[in-house]
Amino acid sequence: MPRQKLHAKIANQRKDFQHKLSTCIVSQFDYICAESLGVKEMLTNKRLARKVSDMGFYEFTRQLDYKTQYADKQLIRVDQYFPSSKKCSNCGSIKEDLTLQQRTYICDTCGLKIDRDYNASLNLYNELKQQLGEVLPEVTPVDLTAMLSRFKNNELVTSKVETGIQQKI
Repeated sequence: MPRQKLHAKIANQRKDFQHKLSTCIVSQFDYICAESLGVKEMLTNKRLARKVSDMGFYEFTRQLDYKTQYADKQLIRVDQYFPSSKKCSNCGSIKEDLTLQQRTYICDTCGLKIDRDYNASLNLYNELKQQLGEVLPEVTPVDLTAMLSRFKNNELVTSKVETGIQQKI
């Protein structure tokens, strides 16, 4: 396969996945909280630049934005400097010395030990509740697995979500 066709195929697969995922998220939830990422700054890191540019963060959030407006739902953006990964979701203390290599968050104050990404998602959820000023129903890992099973039915490769564990379906 010529190189140009291969790149076009990969771009189409990425765009298809982003559309399916954003549609699924918007159809499942009334309120969506997304972090405004400093993609320009992330591209200056030599080790992350290719992976970050391949992900298409801007396009995904653009799709979330217009789909939430169309469906009359709400997309809440959190500032890029919000310490979602560095803040303890249990006690609220901030761990300044957390590096990207540390995948488990261990709180020095309360002793909470949790997956770094799961901790960040809990912090975004708590921020969403605070901005809206209301209590939202909690989404459990079982709910997320059920949502992702819709992708499996469409033969789309994704991961099964369980608390702190990711497995290929």
